Amino acid sequence: MIGGKTVPSDSLQCDIGLELVIEEMASAEADQLTDGRSATGISDDAHWQRAPVRSVIGEVGTEDPRVLRGSARDRTLSGQHLTVLPARFGAPRATAWRVGTLAGTLVALAGLALMFDAISARLYAGGSDRATAILEGQAAGSGNVLLHGWILTHDSFWTIDAFFYALAVRIGGLRPGLLNLEPALAVAIAVVVGAFVASRGYRRAAAIAGAATAVVLLAFPTNAMASFLLGGPDHVSTAVLALFAFIFLRRGRFDWRWAAAVAALAFAMLSDLLIVAYGIAPVLGAGVVSMLRKRDWRVGIAAVTASAAAIVASELVNWLARAMGAFKAIDGVSVASLAQMLVNLRHVLSYGAGLVGFTYGFDAGRVPTALQDVHVLGALLIVACLLVAIAQLVRGVVRGLLKASGPQMEAERWWLDDVLVIAIFGSAVTFVALAVSGVPGARYLVATVVFASVLSGRIVAQAFERLRPGRMTRAICVVGIAASLCFAAGLGCTLALPVAAQGASTLASWLEAHHLRNGVGGYWTASITTVESQGAITVRPVWADANGKLGRHMKLSSASWYAGQQFQFLVYQTPVYQGVDSVSAVKTWGPPAHTYVVNGYHVLVWSNTFSVAPFPPPQVQGQPAGGQSGT
Repeated sequence: MIGGKTVPSDSLQCDIGLELVIEEMASAEADQLTDGRSATGISDDAHWQRAPVRSVIGEVGTEDPRVLRGSARDRTLSGQHLTVLPARFGAPRATAWRVGTLAGTLVALAGLALMFDAISARLYAGGSDRATAILEGQAAGSGNVLLHGWILTHDSFWTIDAFFYALAVRIGGLRPGLLNLEPALAVAIAVVVGAFVASRGYRRAAAIAGAATAVVLLAFPTNAMASFLLGGPDHVSTAVLALFAFIFLRRGRFDWRWAAAVAALAFAMLSDLLIVAYGIAPVLGAGVVSMLRKRDWRVGIAAVTASAAAIVASELVNWLARAMGAFKAIDGVSVASLAQMLVNLRHVLSYGAGLVGFTYGFDAGRVPTALQDVHVLGALLIVACLLVAIAQLVRGVVRGLLKASGPQMEAERWWLDDVLVIAIFGSAVTFVALAVSGVPGARYLVATVVFASVLSGRIVAQAFERLRPGRMTRAICVVGIAASLCFAAGLGCTLALPVAAQGASTLASWLEAHHLRNGVGGYWTASITTVESQGAITVRPVWADANGKLGRHMKLSSASWYAGQQFQFLVYQTPVYQGVDSVSAVKTWGPPAHTYVVNGYHVLVWSNTFSVAPFPPPQVQGQPAGGQSGT
């Protein structure tokens, strides 16, 4: 009965359960249900999901209760009459479910963040890349939102990591703990969002299986994967924004979700150009695939236009920001040579195998060999699920779906699968094109593993939905639980390690004890020392120019760090990086009065203070020998 009228069920095709809303209705039709109003547009040849309804259906009643047993997907309920009661009957229950889900999600997020923070502190001592991002956030939180006077790279993390640091520094001050907290929170969010994506389109047990798979693969990774995930900026936040965009676009409609997806992609593009490979290109590709699957250009137009709109919006905001005096963006990441790209193509499989647990190509830490070997199960699962998803994508494009393929949820399913497959290959391309430093370049494969883990959750949910209760299902569950416990035990071994030592902390204490509070240093020494001292000691980065003299580091630095400042000392490490050593220091400021070696750091102190020009002449601003800084 809809709006007080009994509707013959042979005019409907629907998914029903003893109590709605099932997860599928909650995610796909919740915005289509009415609150006690007549549902219009239901005719003899209409599908149930087309009814323009808004709120959640509370309960379903029928003259024959047997109709409610199991799923009624794509079946006609001949001879039955379906009575739909007004939404107010289920509103309190639906509200309580949403509140409980939100509270549980927040608790899980907090717990994951604390766990990852502890693991990060044991795997990652901190570095100047992330310390510079913290100082960006400190400047933004102090009122310099556009970072006027800064020179940053195109992966500046201005609107992602730095935004978090701006809030954190305003609340708790400049603290070394932020070096581990931000990556921990980013990975925790990736786990929660990944679980959400993995379960979309599936009900109850299947949804739980998919979400659990994504959680296990992401929350209990190999030691190598954990080191990259929780180390210096590896674009995890960018991958999370891409996942948000995938969720928003899954229905292929022009509504607020479309605008939210455009905003997420544009927001990410302002900070990290890798979003092109992680999100914008996959969304565009998935839109084209949708058109080919349905043989209808209208099906994928929302995704295609979202990609274009995100680029336009990002460029517009960039132009406005520059006009208002925002930071200067320069190239900061080298592109691999053609020969290196060919080498990288071979390493995609070998490095990827090391990250997921097929091989021991990376440091396994102190995880016992037996626990390392169990990760092979997870690796096999990821590969198998990727192959299944690729096969389904190709089959859908070749065969097409000329007829209605069922409820809207079916389209949402293959949309998410397709876009994740394309994102996996897109993120792998960044490794091939950008990795120039051997094993450290494997950080570009982190997003690939993240997307593959989420896709694995979706394929597991798909398979679990088809399994019937029995010994096979129970055996699979037992194996999955046992493997998950082994993964968790391996992570527990990492938690048992001592906190990673940070040499810059010892240096900062020594400098403070000797009343040396304002100096300059090599890139990898400068910002990390400033953060480790909580701002009590400021060390600003310098490099050697074309003439062999030291000057402002014309990348990842602020003019305010040098303008009107008088410096007392220089600190550097060996091997020499970007020409910063005693020879270039003497050539620039003359012989130092004292030279010290502190925990491997060379400290040169002058009797008189010296200055560094915030804007060196153009002829001496070139990139020095020694490689590029930043990621």
